[in-house]
Amino acid sequence: MKYILIIYLAILCVKWSNSQFTSTGFPIKVLSDTSPWNTVIGPSPTYDSYSAAMMTRISSILTDNNISPVLGFAYYQWTAPIHLIDSSLSTVNRIVIYQPENTGYHETVDPLNTQRIENLPVSSTFNPDPMADGHMIVFDTSLKEFHEFSRFKWINSTYASATRYDRFAYNAIGTYPAYVPGTRWWMKSVRGAGAPFIAGLIRWDEMVRGDLNHALAFSGPVNRIKALSTSPWTTELCTPVAARSDGYALGPDTIMEGQRLQLNPSLDISSLPPKAKLIAQALKTYGGYMVDNAHGFNIYFEYKGPYATSSWNTYASDIGTLAGIPLSQFRVISCSTIATK
Repeated sequence: MKYILIIYLAILCVKWSNSQFTSTGFPIKVLSDTSPWNTVIGPSPTYDSYSAAMMTRISSILTDNNISPVLGFAYYQWTAPIHLIDSSLSTVNRIVIYQPENTGYHETVDPLNTQRIENLPVSSTFNPDPMADGHMIVFDTSLKEFHEFSRFKWINSTYASATRYDRFAYNAIGTYPAYVPGTRWWMKSVRGAGAPFIAGLIRWDEMVRGDLNHALAFSGPVNRIKALSTSPWTTELCTPVAARSDGYALGPDTIMEGQRLQLNPSLDISSLPPKAKLIAQALKTYGGYMVDNAHGFNIYFEYKGPYATSSWNTYASDIGTLAGIPLSQFRVISCSTIATK
């Protein structure tokens, strides 16, 4: 009887473990339960005193640049594909990447400053997003870890260049200390804010399931370098989500990288079509974090091919209704911990 009980408990453990992943081996929840990307905003957030001015400035910049002052959607370009690979297979393709800008990767992945990473499981059929940033996400279904690249370029089937590289477990917290310790702190992670690219990315599988339970990634046209030109530091950011910043705009009416935004929780979204409503509800419940510069004010979707063949075309007209929400309906939450350098 004792052995039967042990076997039964073992089966339950396997079943519980498998329930965390889709049939392809990809995690249903990315990052840990305690990650800022997976925590709800709560009923009484404190909004930044410049929140309205921040959104007004974004609208003005977009208008000045002949861009519609509406929420944008990065799914045909300037985002990242997700590729799956099983590193336990003896036939798996192994590659070397090198850093083409004569600097080492961050110490956590390149401790000896060799400017190269070896033995990465990446199929020669995997390609990055087609635009200049060349982001790419590879998930190892065997080791349950992510590999992320920026400006990835194939040299041959086993050799490639990438300006940045990061690796982390599927259930990592998904944040790094501000201005990450190390002599190459600016090389950590692949986003402008030093955040993982998978964090906040709207994935195809979760939209098909109707299951969007995390904060989203935002990019904006006037991300902050610092609020006041007279401040003695060079840059400031909102920790823990941002580890560095590529913001360049001055003024208290600019959004810090790592700062959280929320769609007006009182906004009536009942008339939105299903997928747009799913995203809008996530923006109310979890909000999103500013993690990169862009020409527009965008949220990010998993890259599923160019416009002509993208799976997102199925939902484009549905999701596109979100552009009808005025930017004034977005709130910027006050940053409780500002880090400077």
